[in-house]
Amino acid sequence: MEKTKKIEYLESGWEDSPEAPPAYPPVLKLVRLLFGSLGYVFPKLAGRVAYRLFSTPRVRARHRASDPVLESARLFEFLYGKQILKGYEWGAGARTVLLVHGWESRGTALRSFVPALLERGFRVVAFDGPAHGHSGGKRTNLLHFGGAVRAVLNQVGGAYGVITHSFGGASTVFALSNLDTRLQVEKLVLIGAPSHMGKVLNDATHTLNLPAPAARQFFRYLEKKVKFPVRLANVSAASGRFRVKQALIVHDKQDAVVPFSEALATFEAWDNARLLACDGYGHYRLMKNPDVVRKVAEFIGEG
Repeated sequence: MEKTKKIEYLESGWEDSPEAPPAYPPVLKLVRLLFGSLGYVFPKLAGRVAYRLFSTPRVRARHRASDPVLESARLFEFLYGKQILKGYEWGAGARTVLLVHGWESRGTALRSFVPALLERGFRVVAFDGPAHGHSGGKRTNLLHFGGAVRAVLNQVGGAYGVITHSFGGASTVFALSNLDTRLQVEKLVLIGAPSHMGKVLNDATHTLNLPAPAARQFFRYLEKKVKFPVRLANVSAASGRFRVKQALIVHDKQDAVVPFSEALATFEAWDNARLLACDGYGHYRLMKNPDVVRKVAEFIGEG
Protein backbone atom coordinates (compact mmCIF):
# COMPACT_ATOMS: atom_id res chain seq x y z
CA MET A 1 0.00 0.00 0.00
CA GLU A 2 1.17 3.51 -0.80
CA LYS A 3 2.05 5.70 2.17
CA THR A 4 0.22 9.02 1.87
CA LYS A 5 -0.28 10.05 5.52
CA LYS A 6 -1.67 13.56 5.62
CA ILE A 7 -4.21 15.58 7.63
CA GLU A 8 -5.99 18.44 5.89
CA TYR A 9 -8.51 20.79 7.48
CA LEU A 10 -11.38 21.80 5.23
CA GLU A 11 -11.71 25.49 4.50
CA SER A 12 -15.28 26.11 3.41
CA GLY A 13 -17.60 29.08 3.38
CA TRP A 14 -20.60 26.90 2.62
CA GLU A 15 -23.44 27.51 5.05
CA ASP A 16 -26.43 25.32 5.75
CA SER A 17 -28.96 24.97 8.53
CA PRO A 18 -27.52 23.17 11.59
CA GLU A 19 -27.93 19.43 11.67
CA ALA A 20 -30.52 18.25 14.17
CA PRO A 21 -29.26 15.93 16.92
CA PRO A 22 -30.13 12.23 16.59
CA ALA A 23 -33.77 11.64 17.54
CA TYR A 24 -35.12 8.47 19.12
CA PRO A 25 -38.73 7.31 18.67
CA PRO A 26 -41.07 7.75 21.66
CA VAL A 27 -41.55 3.97 21.83
CA LEU A 28 -37.89 3.63 22.84
CA LYS A 29 -38.79 4.50 26.45
CA LEU A 30 -41.12 1.51 26.61
CA VAL A 31 -38.54 -0.72 24.91
CA ARG A 32 -35.87 0.33 27.40
CA LEU A 33 -38.22 -0.35 30.32
CA LEU A 34 -39.07 -3.83 29.05
CA PHE A 35 -35.47 -4.77 28.33
CA GLY A 36 -34.31 -3.38 31.66
CA SER A 37 -36.74 -5.57 33.60
CA LEU A 38 -37.36 -8.69 31.49
CA GLY A 39 -33.77 -8.84 30.22
CA TYR A 40 -32.65 -10.32 33.53
CA VAL A 41 -35.40 -12.95 33.57
CA PHE A 42 -35.27 -13.94 29.88
CA PRO A 43 -31.76 -12.99 28.68
CA LYS A 44 -31.75 -15.25 25.60
CA LEU A 45 -35.10 -14.00 24.38
CA ALA A 46 -34.14 -10.39 25.10
CA GLY A 47 -30.86 -10.81 23.19
CA ARG A 48 -32.61 -12.23 20.14
CA VAL A 49 -35.30 -9.52 20.16
CA ALA A 50 -32.61 -6.87 20.53
CA TYR A 51 -30.76 -8.29 17.52
CA ARG A 52 -33.94 -8.15 15.43
CA LEU A 53 -34.46 -4.52 16.41
CA PHE A 54 -30.81 -3.69 15.75
CA SER A 55 -30.80 -5.31 12.30
CA THR A 56 -34.14 -3.89 11.14
CA PRO A 57 -34.08 -0.38 9.60
CA ARG A 58 -36.84 1.73 11.15
CA VAL A 59 -37.59 3.55 7.90
CA ARG A 60 -36.97 3.28 4.17
CA ALA A 61 -35.49 6.47 2.81
CA ARG A 62 -37.64 8.25 0.25
CA HIS A 63 -37.02 11.31 -1.91
CA ARG A 64 -39.38 14.20 -1.29
CA ALA A 65 -38.71 15.64 -4.74
CA SER A 66 -36.88 14.67 -7.90
CA ASP A 67 -33.90 16.43 -9.49
CA PRO A 68 -31.88 16.16 -12.72
CA VAL A 69 -29.41 13.66 -11.25
CA LEU A 70 -32.20 11.35 -10.12
CA GLU A 71 -34.00 11.70 -13.45
CA SER A 72 -30.86 10.88 -15.45
CA ALA A 73 -30.07 7.63 -13.59
CA ARG A 74 -30.28 4.39 -15.53
CA LEU A 75 -31.99 1.80 -13.35
CA PHE A 76 -30.96 -1.85 -13.13
CA GLU A 77 -31.60 -4.79 -10.85
CA PHE A 78 -29.39 -7.65 -9.70
CA LEU A 79 -29.90 -10.74 -7.62
CA TYR A 80 -28.21 -11.09 -4.25
CA GLY A 81 -29.09 -14.41 -2.66
CA LYS A 82 -32.86 -14.52 -2.87
CA GLN A 83 -33.25 -10.75 -2.85
CA ILE A 84 -33.54 -8.37 -5.77
CA LEU A 85 -31.50 -5.20 -5.22
CA LYS A 86 -32.04 -1.93 -7.07
CA GLY A 87 -29.13 -0.23 -8.82
CA TYR A 88 -28.49 3.19 -10.41
CA GLU A 89 -25.96 4.12 -13.08
CA TRP A 90 -24.70 7.34 -14.65
CA GLY A 91 -22.15 7.91 -17.41
CA ALA A 92 -20.19 5.42 -19.49
CA GLY A 93 -16.56 5.99 -18.57
CA ALA A 94 -13.97 3.22 -18.65
CA ARG A 95 -13.43 3.53 -14.87
CA THR A 96 -16.23 2.99 -12.37
CA VAL A 97 -16.87 4.64 -9.02
CA LEU A 98 -19.28 2.89 -6.65
CA LEU A 99 -21.34 4.85 -4.10
CA VAL A 100 -22.27 2.97 -0.91
CA HIS A 101 -24.86 4.54 1.40
CA GLY A 102 -25.29 4.26 5.16
CA TRP A 103 -27.90 2.88 7.54
CA GLU A 104 -31.54 3.82 6.86
CA SER A 105 -30.47 5.62 3.69
CA ARG A 106 -30.37 4.71 -0.01
CA GLY A 107 -27.93 4.66 -2.91
CA THR A 108 -29.00 7.98 -4.41
CA ALA A 109 -28.31 9.77 -1.10
CA LEU A 110 -24.72 10.21 -2.36
CA ARG A 111 -25.80 11.62 -5.73
CA SER A 112 -24.19 14.97 -4.90
CA PHE A 113 -20.91 13.36 -6.04
CA VAL A 114 -22.26 12.26 -9.43
CA PRO A 115 -21.83 15.48 -11.50
CA ALA A 116 -18.22 16.05 -10.37
CA LEU A 117 -17.31 12.42 -11.11
CA LEU A 118 -18.98 12.52 -14.53
CA GLU A 119 -16.99 15.67 -15.37
CA ARG A 120 -13.84 13.64 -14.74
CA GLY A 121 -14.97 10.90 -17.10
CA PHE A 122 -16.07 8.25 -14.61
CA ARG A 123 -18.99 5.88 -14.76
CA VAL A 124 -20.87 6.10 -11.45
CA VAL A 125 -22.91 3.29 -9.89
CA ALA A 126 -25.01 3.23 -6.72
CA PHE A 127 -27.40 0.71 -5.21
CA ASP A 128 -29.99 0.37 -2.47
CA GLY A 129 -28.60 -2.04 0.13
CA PRO A 130 -30.62 -4.98 1.48
CA ALA A 131 -33.69 -3.82 3.43
CA HIS A 132 -33.09 -0.26 2.18
CA GLY A 133 -34.67 1.94 -0.48
CA HIS A 134 -36.39 -0.09 -3.19
CA SER A 135 -34.35 -3.25 -2.58
CA GLY A 136 -35.74 -6.43 -1.08
CA GLY A 137 -35.37 -7.68 2.48
CA LYS A 138 -36.52 -6.67 5.93
CA ARG A 139 -33.30 -7.00 7.96
CA THR A 140 -29.59 -6.79 7.32
CA ASN A 141 -26.24 -6.73 9.12
CA LEU A 142 -22.56 -6.04 8.50
CA LEU A 143 -21.93 -9.39 6.79
CA HIS A 144 -25.11 -9.23 4.71
CA PHE A 145 -24.61 -5.61 3.62
CA GLY A 146 -20.95 -6.30 2.89
CA GLY A 147 -22.02 -9.25 0.76
CA ALA A 148 -24.23 -6.91 -1.23
CA VAL A 149 -21.23 -4.60 -1.81
CA ARG A 150 -19.28 -7.57 -3.15
CA ALA A 151 -22.25 -8.60 -5.32
CA VAL A 152 -22.63 -5.19 -6.94
CA LEU A 153 -18.86 -4.95 -7.54
CA ASN A 154 -19.01 -8.26 -9.36
CA GLN A 155 -22.15 -7.15 -11.21
CA VAL A 156 -20.55 -3.97 -12.60
CA GLY A 157 -17.13 -5.48 -13.30
CA GLY A 158 -15.26 -4.02 -10.34
CA ALA A 159 -14.59 -0.41 -9.41
CA TYR A 160 -11.66 1.97 -9.59
CA GLY A 161 -12.97 3.90 -6.61
CA VAL A 162 -15.58 3.53 -3.87
CA ILE A 163 -17.17 6.42 -1.97
CA THR A 164 -18.93 5.36 1.23
CA HIS A 165 -20.89 6.87 4.08
CA SER A 166 -21.14 5.67 7.68
CA PHE A 167 -22.29 2.03 7.96
CA GLY A 168 -21.67 1.69 4.23
CA GLY A 169 -17.99 2.38 4.87
CA ALA A 170 -17.71 -0.31 7.54
CA SER A 171 -19.57 -2.78 5.30
CA THR A 172 -17.33 -2.02 2.32
CA VAL A 173 -14.15 -2.49 4.35
CA PHE A 174 -15.58 -5.75 5.71
CA ALA A 175 -16.34 -6.93 2.17
CA LEU A 176 -12.88 -6.07 0.85
CA SER A 177 -10.92 -7.43 3.80
CA ASN A 178 -12.94 -10.46 4.89
CA LEU A 179 -15.31 -11.55 2.11
CA ASP A 180 -13.19 -11.34 -1.04
CA THR A 181 -9.55 -10.26 -0.85
CA ARG A 182 -9.28 -10.63 -4.64
CA LEU A 183 -11.19 -7.38 -5.07
CA GLN A 184 -8.93 -4.39 -5.73
CA VAL A 185 -9.83 -0.73 -5.34
CA GLU A 186 -7.49 2.11 -6.24
CA LYS A 187 -9.29 4.80 -4.20
CA LEU A 188 -11.52 4.34 -1.14
CA VAL A 189 -13.36 7.20 0.59
CA LEU A 190 -14.78 6.75 4.09
CA ILE A 191 -17.17 9.55 5.08
CA GLY A 192 -18.35 9.52 8.69
CA ALA A 193 -17.49 5.84 9.01
CA PRO A 194 -17.11 4.03 12.35
CA SER A 195 -13.79 2.43 13.15
CA HIS A 196 -14.71 0.02 15.92
CA MET A 197 -17.87 -2.02 15.35
CA GLY A 198 -17.65 -3.24 18.94
CA LYS A 199 -18.24 0.33 20.10
CA VAL A 200 -21.25 0.65 17.78
CA LEU A 201 -22.73 -2.53 19.25
CA ASN A 202 -21.99 -1.49 22.83
CA ASP A 203 -23.72 1.82 22.15
CA ALA A 204 -26.72 -0.11 20.81
CA THR A 205 -26.99 -2.28 23.94
CA HIS A 206 -26.77 0.88 26.06
CA THR A 207 -29.48 2.62 23.99
CA LEU A 208 -31.76 -0.40 24.36
CA ASN A 209 -30.94 -0.65 28.09
CA LEU A 210 -29.94 -4.31 27.84
CA PRO A 211 -28.74 -5.74 31.16
CA ALA A 212 -25.41 -7.60 31.08
CA PRO A 213 -26.86 -11.15 30.69
CA ALA A 214 -29.05 -10.07 27.76
CA ALA A 215 -26.20 -8.05 26.20
CA ARG A 216 -23.98 -11.14 26.21
CA GLN A 217 -26.73 -13.12 24.48
CA PHE A 218 -27.13 -10.28 21.96
CA PHE A 219 -23.45 -10.52 21.02
CA ARG A 220 -23.54 -14.31 20.83
CA TYR A 221 -26.61 -14.29 18.62
CA LEU A 222 -25.15 -11.60 16.35
CA GLU A 223 -21.86 -13.50 15.93
CA LYS A 224 -23.83 -16.64 15.14
CA LYS A 225 -25.72 -14.75 12.44
CA VAL A 226 -22.72 -13.07 10.84
CA LYS A 227 -20.41 -16.05 11.43
CA PHE A 228 -17.61 -13.68 12.39
CA PRO A 229 -16.11 -12.49 15.72
CA VAL A 230 -17.18 -8.94 16.49
CA ARG A 231 -13.71 -8.06 17.80
CA LEU A 232 -12.25 -8.63 14.31
CA ALA A 233 -14.83 -6.51 12.48
CA ASN A 234 -12.94 -3.25 12.99
CA VAL A 235 -12.25 -0.86 10.14
CA SER A 236 -8.98 0.30 11.71
CA ALA A 237 -7.69 -3.27 11.95
CA ALA A 238 -8.42 -4.10 8.31
CA SER A 239 -5.41 -2.35 6.81
CA GLY A 240 -3.18 -4.90 5.13
CA ARG A 241 -5.93 -7.47 4.61
CA PHE A 242 -7.16 -5.90 1.39
CA ARG A 243 -5.74 -4.10 -1.59
CA VAL A 244 -6.58 -0.39 -1.61
CA LYS A 245 -3.96 1.90 -3.01
CA GLN A 246 -5.11 5.13 -1.34
CA ALA A 247 -7.80 5.98 1.20
CA LEU A 248 -9.39 9.31 2.11
CA ILE A 249 -11.14 9.60 5.46
CA VAL A 250 -13.64 12.48 5.69
CA HIS A 251 -15.11 13.27 9.09
CA ASP A 252 -16.66 16.20 10.90
CA LYS A 253 -15.57 17.18 14.39
CA GLN A 254 -19.22 17.87 15.27
CA ASP A 255 -20.46 14.44 14.13
CA ALA A 256 -23.04 13.42 16.76
CA VAL A 257 -23.58 9.94 15.26
CA VAL A 258 -20.01 8.68 14.80
CA PRO A 259 -17.44 10.52 16.95
CA PHE A 260 -14.45 12.17 15.27
CA SER A 261 -12.19 9.92 17.37
CA GLU A 262 -13.31 7.02 15.14
CA ALA A 263 -11.80 8.74 12.10
CA LEU A 264 -8.56 9.38 13.97
CA ALA A 265 -8.33 5.70 14.95
CA THR A 266 -8.63 4.57 11.33
CA PHE A 267 -6.23 7.26 10.12
CA GLU A 268 -3.57 6.25 12.66
CA ALA A 269 -3.92 2.57 11.73
CA TRP A 270 -3.74 2.94 7.93
CA ASP A 271 -0.44 3.85 6.30
CA ASN A 272 -2.11 4.80 3.02
CA ALA A 273 -4.75 7.16 4.45
CA ARG A 274 -5.36 10.87 4.27
CA LEU A 275 -7.74 12.63 6.66
CA LEU A 276 -9.95 15.54 5.66
CA ALA A 277 -11.17 17.08 8.91
CA CYS A 278 -14.30 19.23 8.76
CA ASP A 279 -16.03 21.30 11.40
CA GLY A 280 -19.69 22.22 11.72
CA TYR A 281 -21.44 20.02 9.14
CA GLY A 282 -22.34 16.97 11.21
CA HIS A 283 -22.87 13.41 10.02
CA TYR A 284 -25.25 13.88 7.09
CA ARG A 285 -24.91 17.44 5.79
CA LEU A 286 -21.22 16.81 5.30
CA MET A 287 -22.02 14.96 2.07
CA LYS A 288 -23.91 17.98 0.71
CA ASN A 289 -21.05 20.43 1.16
CA PRO A 290 -19.81 21.33 -2.35
CA ASP A 291 -16.27 21.82 -1.04
CA VAL A 292 -16.27 18.27 0.37
CA VAL A 293 -17.65 16.99 -2.94
CA ARG A 294 -14.87 18.80 -4.81
CA LYS A 295 -12.14 17.44 -2.50
CA VAL A 296 -13.45 13.88 -2.83
CA ALA A 297 -13.75 14.13 -6.62
CA GLU A 298 -10.22 15.51 -6.86
CA PHE A 299 -8.92 12.63 -4.75
CA ILE A 300 -10.70 10.05 -6.92
CA GLY A 301 -9.45 11.72 -10.10
CA GLU A 302 -5.80 12.08 -9.07
CA GLY A 303 -3.39 10.08 -11.20
